[in-house]
Amino acid sequence: MDRPKNFAYSLNQKIRRMAKWIMRSVTSRSKEKRLDLHKEEIEKILLVRATFRMGDSILATPAISVFRKNFPGARIDFVGSPISRKLFRNLPIDHHFSITRRFPDSSWAYLALIKQLKSVNYDLAIDLSCSQSAMGSFIVGFSGARFRAGLRGEWDRWFNVRIPRPSERNKYRILPAFLSALHLKSRETFPSLIFSFAEKEEGRRRIESLVGQDGSPIVGVFVGGRKAWGKRWPIKNFCELIWALHRRGISVVTFFGPEEKDLIGFFGDASDTTIPWVFEPSPRAFAAMVSNCHLFVSCDSGPMHLACALGTRTVAIFQEPNFDHWGPPPSLGQVIYQSGGCSVDEILRVCLLELSDACVEGSLNFSRLVSGSTAVL
Repeated sequence: MDRPKNFAYSLNQKIRRMAKWIMRSVTSRSKEKRLDLHKEEIEKILLVRATFRMGDSILATPAISVFRKNFPGARIDFVGSPISRKLFRNLPIDHHFSITRRFPDSSWAYLALIKQLKSVNYDLAIDLSCSQSAMGSFIVGFSGARFRAGLRGEWDRWFNVRIPRPSERNKYRILPAFLSALHLKSRETFPSLIFSFAEKEEGRRRIESLVGQDGSPIVGVFVGGRKAWGKRWPIKNFCELIWALHRRGISVVTFFGPEEKDLIGFFGDASDTTIPWVFEPSPRAFAAMVSNCHLFVSCDSGPMHLACALGTRTVAIFQEPNFDHWGPPPSLGQVIYQSGGCSVDEILRVCLLELSDACVEGSLNFSRLVSGSTAVL
């Protein structure tokens, strides 16, 4: 059943690569322009993050707040994935254009998108990838904007404002450094999302319906991660961690997303039936529940970045030594990496320490966590 989908995806990728190669071959390199955002009249701004991954989309959100603060009266539009359209609701953008990778729609959807963008007559279009996205460069380059900005590199031929690559490597810091290179006024900015009071209350209600209202700390555990990229912690380890937390009087909710649906059966067979789990395909409903957890445990994944953007303290499990690139800063989460794979004991230790710190700071109202008959707190 998967073969047609895989064939269509592969064909779509080949068509996209061919189209970009053709466009690169038949277009000349744009002439550099000097940009001073404090002197130019900037009334229409286009921000582009051409990615289909949740985490990459979330990491682009600081640009929205920075541009809105610097240009409060401007029209600010965003080009991104369907998931960013949902998650970015309530953020200060005027219009969201969605990209697609669904075949055969994508064959002509980008041409229609470019036509739409050109009709707006943007003053400024910016590729926010900070990693030389060919698609992002293409969209910015053919947007028709007066100034087209992005990082200097392989795909910068369609930019007329080329920014040197910042020295920062970490994804949470490279975008603020890029924006600073444009001389935009901003304080240190982290990803953020905005949810209504009603959404948060519905998330709280759903969490309480799963774990009750006994006052114990609530730990959300997301058991996914891109297995093909070696990011997913073994499901057996997750089950052991969840059970160990549960035995210490901690309310645990196990989260599954659309890409982890196949793990639900294994989890049900391997874990205690009294430990609740939730499968939630809606990203906003998923996020609303995560925002009501005291701690969130996840591998390097979209939900890890989501929890950080929500202000939920996060334990981030890294299977590969790329935590310096993708890991959240200490103020948002605790990154755990061990060569050979993170042990359950180490993750449990860090979770209990995080909950202990939260209790001391007064954000949690409970007196002790029980390990057998021994009080941890």
